[in-house]
Amino acid sequence: MPIYGDENGWLGIELEGLKKDAEVNVEITADGFMKPSKWHGTITRLNQDGSALIKPKVMWDFETLIRVRQQRPINVIFSTSIDGKELPDVTETYTLRSINDCPLFVKWDKAGKDATDLSFLFAAYVNENHPQVQEILKEALACGAVKQFTGYQFKKPDEVIRQVFAVWNALQRRGIKYSDVTTTPPGDKVFNQSVRFMHESINNHQANCVDGSVLMASVLEKIGIHSYLVLVPGHCFLAFDVVENSAALPTGLETTMLGHNEITEVTKMELLTMGEQTKEFEASIKTFSKALDVGCAKIQSCARNLQGKGDLSFSLISIEDSRAEGIMPIPFTTDK
Repeated sequence: MPIYGDENGWLGIELEGLKKDAEVNVEITADGFMKPSKWHGTITRLNQDGSALIKPKVMWDFETLIRVRQQRPINVIFSTSIDGKELPDVTETYTLRSINDCPLFVKWDKAGKDATDLSFLFAAYVNENHPQVQEILKEALACGAVKQFTGYQFKKPDEVIRQVFAVWNALQRRGIKYSDVTTTPPGDKVFNQSVRFMHESINNHQANCVDGSVLMASVLEKIGIHSYLVLVPGHCFLAFDVVENSAALPTGLETTMLGHNEITEVTKMELLTMGEQTKEFEASIKTFSKALDVGCAKIQSCARNLQGKGDLSFSLISIEDSRAEGIMPIPFTTDK
């Protein structure tokens, strides 16, 4: 069907019985969530039955949308005129999801054979520009695991792993615990995953598998270490490149193990004896090493699925590639 306006848009109206050279106006409105979005033009292409699909470029109110934290209904009104004659308005009621609900995929049939993969949108929750990233990096340096963050500058895989451990250790000292809070209202077509923003995970001291991976990836991206979100059935974990621009599979890290150690927060480390500090570091390193082993084993066992395109349950989401494709971080806001 001929499409006029925004071919990649999600909102539009199908008109039938059109004639060539007809002058068409379409306006879409939804109080509070978008500005009036209009398309005006001359119809030059039609289906044999005289139909065409009109999709105005939607002028979303992004400042309002980012504050939506609960599912709610919204009314969307479609207004149309053809050659100056106004048609009756069409009102549709849609479900507006929380900004924390990230769509995984959309099934267009019950069997799921016709589906659209949307898992790349998880990259938007990774925010290397978040103000708390700098706080974590400062604390990671204060812990003493590394003296500076150099990314791939020295071209040494062990140095990259030490930097990742420094971030891991700093987050452990923030008291991040695994919390399997992933429930979102069910749907027959759209499958979602609940994702906390970085500050929500840190302030609440809780992270599910996606939250912890997003949290780690946000900090690693800031220091120039290429990170990935690895999606497998029912789970998500982090991966990162130990060698820049490597063609090999990235190194996996099981982020749900962040909460396996009870270690002292950075501001109170000076109250510990050297022996106590060493004991905490050894415990953190042991857990980190185990998390590497588990993550690497998982990524190797799923290698064929992750490198293929057929199964939407598996996805290897490169944050670097996502940025290049236009998936930018959802901006930080203090408003609830």
